Amino acid sequence: MMCKVLIFGCIAAVILMTAAYGAPTTTTPIPPAQLLSHAIMDLEQLKNIDNDFLDFYTPNDKQECSQTTLECYLAELKVLKEDVEGENQTHITNIEKNLNKLKVGNSSNPTCKKCESNEKKKFPEFRQELESFLQSMQR
Repeated sequence: MMCKVLIFGCIAAVILMTAAYGAPTTTTPIPPAQLLSHAIMDLEQLKNIDNDFLDFYTPNDKQECSQTTLECYLAELKVLKEDVEGENQTHITNIEKNLNKLKVGNSSNPTCKKCESNEKKKFPEFRQELESFLQSMQR
């Protein structure tokens, strides 16, 4: 009995010290290369999605309009997320979180194509183009 009280007391002291001194509230930002790697790994997990009835706007401008391209892919991922369940939805959420951290302010460049003016493709091609885009951002 005494041992339990002693253990409980130690645990309580550690909790109080953590609260008093505070655990670190700021985290170091994740480097963009790591965000991209995580997004690509999650994207790999979506290879088996069988979606032949939805078409996705698939941008192919990897250089000058990378922010607009990124926003377009994010918008299309939201469409896909509505159509999948379970683990696939989790992977899409992870991709969205990682890619949203790469966005830079307001990127409305008037010379870039609107998302809706890009070619529509089935999911396997869309996924491949997105992976290629993310790999180009890593370079």
